[in-house]
Amino acid sequence: MLTTYGCALLLTLAGAGKPEGAAPSKPVAKTATKATPKAAAAKDEVTVLVDLVQHYYEGIKDYTADFIQTYRKIALSQETESRGTLQLKRPGLVRWAYQKPVEKLWVVDGKKLYVADPEFEQVFVDPNFRSAEISSSIRFLWGEGKLTDTFEVKVIDGKTVGAAAGLKALEMLPKTGANYAKLVLVVEPTTGEVKESVIFETAGNTNRFKFLEPRLNTGLKEDLFTYTPPAGWEVIYR
Repeated sequence: MLTTYGCALLLTLAGAGKPEGAAPSKPVAKTATKATPKAAAAKDEVTVLVDLVQHYYEGIKDYTADFIQTYRKIALSQETESRGTLQLKRPGLVRWAYQKPVEKLWVVDGKKLYVADPEFEQVFVDPNFRSAEISSSIRFLWGEGKLTDTFEVKVIDGKTVGAAAGLKALEMLPKTGANYAKLVLVVEPTTGEVKESVIFETAGNTNRFKFLEPRLNTGLKEDLFTYTPPAGWEVIYR
């Protein structure tokens, strides 16, 4: 269940190195020289967008947004939609409340992750949340760490992930081993606000989150991010 939120990206640069023992000729040198401005321009665009995203979320003390989650299972040709509200408070407090089609609650109190399932009266507790991949997948939302420390990033055509006109898409692959393929962030290029995130799982499934009507620095109280399992519920430690 935690891997639903796992994400990131590994960027491989084709042709970045020379074959061992190859002697550069003049034509090769000319080709490399001609390609340099394009490579530099691409790098600059990535740097600008990543810095905008980083700056936007580093300045946030707390964050609230409604979300629409669309999960597509390739093998079953099946798509499901969920809706709810996401709330965050620095440093590292998260409340992710699903309202439709069924209620479910994720709470991070800074030390542990709680996943509450009212339908089955169960609560899953992950006491090692800090080392879980969910931490990387939503780290940008509370401005923790540098995106480029965790991911290799490139700009891709937003149409490939259904991004609205005028938005940019950052494809992100993990620098270290992960059990997901990549993450794409759909970004407002003038502010750095992440409008959507799309997680590509290794099995080919996609998990899209669209963030709506963000409210910043509204003074969320810390007790909103505490959780006590209801009496009689089953508590399962991961």
